[in-house]
Amino acid sequence: MGRDRSRSPRGARDEESLPAEGRLMLLQVDFETLKVENHELRTQLLRALRRLDANKEERGKEVKKEVKKESKKEAGKPEVKKEVKKEKPEVKKEVKKEVKKEVKKEVKKEVKQEVKKEAKKEVKEEVKKEEEGEESEEAEEPNTNAVLLCNAQMEAYNMEVSNGLPMDERTPLVEAKLKNFMASFHDKVQIIDLRTGAVIVKDKMFQKRYACVFRESGHELRGACTKRFYFDSPSPTYCLDFETHENLVTARAGTPPDGRLGVREPRTEHLVVLYEEKGGKIARMWLKQDTEGLGPDPEAGEEDITASESFQQLEAKIREASGRALGERIFHNYHDIPSVG
Repeated sequence: MGRDRSRSPRGARDEESLPAEGRLMLLQVDFETLKVENHELRTQLLRALRRLDANKEERGKEVKKEVKKESKKEAGKPEVKKEVKKEKPEVKKEVKKEVKKEVKKEVKKEVKQEVKKEAKKEVKEEVKKEEEGEESEEAEEPNTNAVLLCNAQMEAYNMEVSNGLPMDERTPLVEAKLKNFMASFHDKVQIIDLRTGAVIVKDKMFQKRYACVFRESGHELRGACTKRFYFDSPSPTYCLDFETHENLVTARAGTPPDGRLGVREPRTEHLVVLYEEKGGKIARMWLKQDTEGLGPDPEAGEEDITASESFQQLEAKIREASGRALGERIFHNYHDIPSVG
């Protein structure tokens, strides 16, 4: 392509023999020749580089086309579409399931909290009502006292129910008598043995005992208060009665007080009974036999009775039960009341 620049030794000697001006001209010729050769080489190199870039760009475009085509093919496949469609409802179901679980947990938690709050509220209200009821019961002065209650219960005790009536007529009368009698007593009334301190009868057994007494004793049953001490003080009030009960029939000793296992023969009892009124009802009764015969003795007066062991025991019981000093003591001897006619 260009001039051969190699020279033989002879050529070299010929050049050296040339004057400086000649050698300069030769160098200029060589320089121009190199310039031409370099230009041709540069042009060829540029062409080659352009071809290479063009090939790369074309190849890149082809690759992109191929990728795009493959993507379209994959996206267009019915199996892929089906899978995508299939996955969506499955995912939706799972999400719904999880959401439901979470909601259910939250709802349960909230419901429990609400129920707990309501229960606490109700319990607090009940306790408050009970406390208020107790306070009001204690704060309110009852319209009655032990004397009035003792008189009312004895009046009901002496209501006559004829033994000669048919059972279907007699039973309602006995029930009415029992209802009037029970009106003077607290639901949790207790009969306590003064000597031992043991509860003889209480609560529902008290009602069953007197249902037996009224049913079995008949119209001859009579109760009377012969001597009475009343202690005038704020509630609870106390009444100490010496009582005589005639034609009294009760359940056999050691058996249930309702008489279902048999009853004793009619008898007369002389008793000393201490009644405690609380909240307008008779709440407790301390009982002992009148072994000293003070009740039926018309001659036994206040001094005789207060000197007796029975009175001192019962007076001590009043102090113990009330927790305070006794009020004014009022005594009645009902033997001294003149009979009319």
